[in-house]
Amino acid sequence: MRLSELLHREVTTESGRRLGHVHDVRPERRGERLLVTGVVVGRRALLEHFGIGLGRARTGAKLRSDAGVIPWEAIVRVSSGKVVVRDGTELNGR
Repeated sequence: MRLSELLHREVTTESGRRLGHVHDVRPERRGERLLVTGVVVGRRALLEHFGIGLGRARTGAKLRSDAGVIPWEAIVRVSSGKVVVRDGTELNGR
């Protein structure tokens, strides 16, 4: 899967509740590869994407927080312009 297949897609739960749009991803280095561990969703995520962080810790050039991060394990499917997550999935920091 390519990053372009995730960015800007609407995120909903299996029952159709809207959570926002994907604005970024959280990667983790595993050997020579980067593995996506979460997607960053919602208004706060958009601010963070543009470097306007609301978080506590400084990482790299941007301020980052856990607000709006949905764990990759919660994603059920990516299709039809949407990212569908398990019912009960909530955005951190809401």
